[in-house]
Amino acid sequence: MHGDLAGPNVLLKNDDVAAIVDFGPPTPGYLAWEIVRLGCDPKSVLSNGVESWLKGYTDLALAYRDANPKAPADDLLSSLRVGCAAKLCSTFPLSAPVERPHLVDAALESYARARHEAALMLLDRLPVLEEALRDTLR
Repeated sequence: MHGDLAGPNVLLKNDDVAAIVDFGPPTPGYLAWEIVRLGCDPKSVLSNGVESWLKGYTDLALAYRDANPKAPADDLLSSLRVGCAAKLCSTFPLSAPVERPHLVDAALESYARARHEAALMLLDRLPVLEEALRDTLR
C-alpha cells in the first residue's frame, strides 16, 4: 500500500511508530534496491552492531526469497553492493543545503552523517558481509 517504505518515511516517537509518510502509488522497483532500502537504513546499520544488523538483513533477504521464489538470486546477493554504492553516490540529503538551505536542521544533519557513516561501514566490510549473505542464501 505504501510504495516507499524506507526508514526515513517511518516517523518514530521514542520506540513507537508515530506515522508513516510519503505515500505514493506503489511501483515495483529493482529488487536489490528495494531490499536495501529496507535493510540498510543508516540508523539500523549503526545502532544494532554489525553482527545483529547482518542477521536481520539476511532474515529479510530470506523472507523476500520465500515470498518471491522466482526472484533472481543474484539480485539478492548484489543488494549489499547496490546499497553501498547508492549511499555513497547519492546526493540525498546532502543536496538539501544547496537546494533548500532553510530545510537544514539538526535532524537532517544527523541523518546525513549517519548515512555516510553507514555507507563507509558497509564498504569497509563488504566482502565479509556478502560472503555471509551468500552462505545464508545457499
